Amino acid sequence: MTPLRADHAEQTRGRILDAAIAQMSDAPVESLTVAGVAKRAGIAERTIYRHFQTRDALLAAVWPRMQSLVGSRGFPHTAADLVATPRRLFPAFDSQEGPVRASVYSEAGREVRLRANDERKAAMLACVRDALPELDAEAAHRRAAAVQLLNSAFAWSAMRDFWDLDGKAAGEAAAEAIAILLGLSPVSSEENTRS
Repeated sequence: MTPLRADHAEQTRGRILDAAIAQMSDAPVESLTVAGVAKRAGIAERTIYRHFQTRDALLAAVWPRMQSLVGSRGFPHTAADLVATPRRLFPAFDSQEGPVRASVYSEAGREVRLRANDERKAAMLACVRDALPELDAEAAHRRAAAVQLLNSAFAWSAMRDFWDLDGKAAGEAAAEAIAILLGLSPVSSEENTRS
């Protein structure tokens, strides 16, 4: 494939993924169809199938694209990175609410999250070990599970839905709770700027 053709293919792929994300912003992921994505992208369905053999393959490719849209840098590996993550990501989740919710509540989103579960667990354990090296294995495992939940789109969604917090406030709440669980100072970013 020539460089020009490769660039065109990559642009088309991006256009398809952006159309899928836009469609997910407007309707539940279960209603996402290849035909709907093709219409939104202004291309033929067969073009989508050239890039993604199935609807599930398309959905699996959407999640990494979404992560780049919200500024995800991958899993944190230090306690400080973990505390900073919800402060950075949760406000960005607000701007991609439909796709983020789809990633949380859809079967496709669950499957994608499960594919990365071993890597996620290792990262959370590394963060806990960074802050609390003296914890025994069982305690570290429990703590890692709790901080992972707080550092997730599930937590963002729950705080928005049940506490009416926007992404910034939800990010602060999650960061403060994670800091407490890691034995760090729970000082908010706002308090740090006033000091």
